[in-house]
This record gives sequence, structure tokens and C-alpha cells, in this order.
Amino acid sequence: MKRLILAVVCIGVIVGVTLYLNRQKTAPFSPAEPTAKAAPPRVPEDTQSVKAVAMQPTQPPPSATAADSTQAPLAPPVLSQAKPDNATNSSPFRQAIDILVSPQTSFQQRQAAWKQLRDSGELDQALATLKQGASNNPSSVEYSTALGEAYVYKLQTVRDFNEVAILALQADQSFNTALGLDPANWEAQFFKAASLSRWPPEMNKGPEVIQQLSNLIDQQDAMPSQPQFAQTYVLLGDQYQKTGQPDYAVQTWRLGLAKFPGNSTLSGRIAHR
Repeated sequence: MKRLILAVVCIGVIVGVTLYLNRQKTAPFSPAEPTAKAAPPRVPEDTQSVKAVAMQPTQPPPSATAADSTQAPLAPPVLSQAKPDNATNSSPFRQAIDILVSPQTSFQQRQAAWKQLRDSGELDQALATLKQGASNNPSSVEYSTALGEAYVYKLQTVRDFNEVAILALQADQSFNTALGLDPANWEAQFFKAASLSRWPPEMNKGPEVIQQLSNLIDQQDAMPSQPQFAQTYVLLGDQYQKTGQPDYAVQTWRLGLAKFPGNSTLSGRIAHR
């Protein structure tokens, strides 16, 4: 009887243990009571950056040029402008002044420049520019001569006796400066005589003008012939005419025409005698 009871008790214990184990396997975990809470992994900052980059669309690495574009833009380079020569870069007025003071230009070119300045009404501006230039270039024969010519052309436009006298004196001083630098300068000698020829008769400059022009003709005879040399004969004949010596005037013009047969001014002077 004891053995029977003991067997029954053992069977009950086995059944109870089995039921208990089955219950433990099937029971779900409660969210409020997890069996073990693992601490969330800490993502370092560099790991986050890599992750963010990894999530972006794949693009080729930027070139060096593209990378530089993110920097502050550089100021655009200043392009040095090509400076054309005076024929295109300067105004007609500046070109005329440059011609007047250049030792490479011809007498005809300089007189054409004077005509341009007179026709455009820029004679006063030219006078001021040359006055400043002569002051800045005291050793320049060209500036002194051009300034003297400016006074001569200016005095031809005025009628006031006092103003003419002042301009004539200023012209003479400029030519004296030029001849002090180059005594053989033909243009300075010619225009000095031309300036003196316009002095009032009361100043009695006639004999001095005749002497200067006669000396200039002698100088011309020893030089290669130039078209402007004919003007010396024209001016000397005019001076003879002005001083009451018409025969000498005609003789001078004819002598000049023999040397410069194509000169219309000389032939015109003779034809009107």
C-alpha cells in the first residue's frame, strides 16, 4: 500500500514539474518588465557624419576647380589695355600738338596742324598747352619754336594794337629762346622775321626784318632745297614792298620763282605787279 501511494505522489510531482516548464516556455515578455535593458550604443560624432554622408546620393569627388569655387571669389584681373599710337588713341587736338613739337615731322605737316587748330577754333587752347609744354621742357627747341608760332598765328586774329604788340613781343622772346638753343634752326629764324614784319611801322623793324631774311636765304643756299624755302623769298619781297622798295620786291620774287618754279605764291606776286 505504501508503494502504491509513493508511486502516485511521484507521478504527481512529475506532472506538476512538466506543466510548470511548459508554462514558462509559452508566456510572453511584458514590455514593462523586460528581462534585461541593454544600454543604447553611443554613436560618436564622426560615426554620425559618416552615416550622414553614406545616406547622400553617390557623387564623384569634386575637382580642384570646383573646390576652389567654394572659396571667396578673387577680384577679376585688371586687363592692361593696349595703347595704340597717337593716330588712334588721342584726340585730333592732341595729335596736332604732338606734330608741332616732334622733330620728326616736316614743315608741311606742322603747318597743316596749325591750319587744323585755327579752323577748329583751338588756337587759344594750343597756345596755353604749348606755353605749359615749353615751361616743362626748357631745353626743347621744338616747344619754344611752336610757342612762338602760336603767338604769331594768334596776333593775326586780333585787332587791338596793344594786344598785337604784346603778342609780337612774346613771339620774339620765344624765338630767341629757340635760337639760343639752336642758332641755325630755320623755322625759328623764319617765323621770328615774320613776327617782326607785323610790328607797327612806328617800331621801325623793317631793316631788321630784311637783314634777317637775307641772312636766311644765304643759309638756305648752303642747305638741301626744301619747299618751304620759297616762303623766305615771298616774305622778303613783301617787306621790300612795305618799305617802299618795289623794284627790290619784284627782283626778290623773281629770284625765288627761278629756284622754285612751281610756287604759285611767287608767281602770283609777280603777276599782280
